[in-house]
Amino acid sequence: MNNWYLHDGVVYRGRRLRREDLLVINGTVAAFGHEAKAGFEAMKNADPASVTAYNASGCVISHGFLDLHVHLREPGFERKETIATGTKAAAAGGFTTVCAMPNTNPSLDSLDQLWDLKKRIQKEAQVKTIPIAAVTKNRAGQVLTDFAAFVEHGVVLFSDDGDPVPDPLLREAMTELAALGGLLVNHLEEKSLVKPGFFAEAIPPQSEYLMLERDLAVVAETGCRYHAAHLSCAESVALIAEARNNRLPVTAEVTPHHLTLTMDDICEPQGHFQMKPPLRTDADRRALIEGLRLGVIDAVATDHAPHGREKEHGMGSDSPFGVTGLETAFPVLFSELVLPGLLPLEQLLDALTANPGRVIGQNHDLTVGQAADLVVLDLDRERVVCREQFFSKGANSPYIGRKLKGWPVLTLVDGEERYNANHAKS
Repeated sequence: MNNWYLHDGVVYRGRRLRREDLLVINGTVAAFGHEAKAGFEAMKNADPASVTAYNASGCVISHGFLDLHVHLREPGFERKETIATGTKAAAAGGFTTVCAMPNTNPSLDSLDQLWDLKKRIQKEAQVKTIPIAAVTKNRAGQVLTDFAAFVEHGVVLFSDDGDPVPDPLLREAMTELAALGGLLVNHLEEKSLVKPGFFAEAIPPQSEYLMLERDLAVVAETGCRYHAAHLSCAESVALIAEARNNRLPVTAEVTPHHLTLTMDDICEPQGHFQMKPPLRTDADRRALIEGLRLGVIDAVATDHAPHGREKEHGMGSDSPFGVTGLETAFPVLFSELVLPGLLPLEQLLDALTANPGRVIGQNHDLTVGQAADLVVLDLDRERVVCREQFFSKGANSPYIGRKLKGWPVLTLVDGEERYNANHAKS
C-alpha cells in the first residue's frame, strides 16, 4: 500500500512549518491542505481500502532525512553490518536516503564491484542507497580509480574515507573530477601528526585543519567540487567560512556526536566514545554548532560506523574507530540542540534534508510530484536509548542509557512503509 493520508500534523516544507494534511498517491506526494483532504475523501468513498489514514496529531511530517556518510560494511564485514540491517536502522532513524562509503572488502573501485553492490542494494536495501566510489584502487592511495567510468554510470561521489587522498595524487584527482563534475569527499587526517592512542590527545586538531587547508588550496586551483567530512574543530569551521567567502565550491558536514559531546563526556565503556575524528573541547563543539547555525556547515551526517561489542571490555591496540549513529541522530539533536534553544527546529530539519540534498544535486523537500520519501516525528515521544532496540548490528553508541525526546514514528520510501514505531523492537 503506497497511498496515504497523513492528517492533523505539522508539515515542514519550503523551509516553513505548516499545520496541514498531506496526501500520497501511488508513492508520490499528491496534495497538501484542503486538496489533500478532498482527495482522500474521494478515494475513501470510491474504495475505503485503497488508502491508509494516519493520525499525525502532535507530530511533524518532513521529507525523509539524507545521510551523506554511512558505513554499511557490506561486502566484506557483514558481521558488523549488512545493507539490510544498516538500511533498516536508517529507516528507523527517519532516513530515506543514505550514501554508502567504499571502505568495504573489496572496496568500490571498479565497475564490477559497482554491479555487485547495486544487486545487493536492489535486493536488500530498505531505503535509497547511493554508492560512493573509492578515489584510489583498493583505497591504497597509489593509483586513481576510473572516475569517468563511474560518472558515466551515475556515480559522482568519491572518497577513500578512513584514509585521506595523499599529496602526490590530490591535484590529479581534483583536476579529473572537476572536468567530470564529480565531488571529492575527503577524510581529513594528516597521519604524520597522529600518535598512538584513541582520543584527542593522540589525534590533534592540526591533523584535521592542516589537511583541510591543503585541500582548499587545490580546490582554488582546480575548481573541483569538494565536501569536507565530519568536521571536529573550530579551526576547520573558520577555514570553511573563508572558502565560502571566496566562493569556492565547498560544502561540509558535522556529526551528531561532535555537536553534542566533548572529550569531557568520555566514560566507560570508553570504546563507545572512540571515533575519528575524536571528541574535542567544548569550545570546538560550540564552534561547530555556530557553524551549523550560520550555514557555514551544510549538513548533519551520522558517520554511522557500526561495530559489535568487542570494545565493551577494554580497548586493545587494534580497537576499531567509529560509533553507531543512524537510529539516534534526530532525538539526540532535538534533545541536545533544539530543546535548549541552540538551534531552531527548522534549521535542524534543513541540515538533514534540503541541505544535504543540494550537496548531491537532489531535491529533498516535500513537493507535489516528488517521491513520497518522508518521516513522521513525534516530538513529545521520550524513551531511553537501548541497544537491544537497535536494528543495526552496531552496539557502540555513546548515547546508550540516555533519555531522549523526539523520535521518528513512521518512515515511508516511495510511499511504502519502511518503519513504524508500532512495529519496532521491544
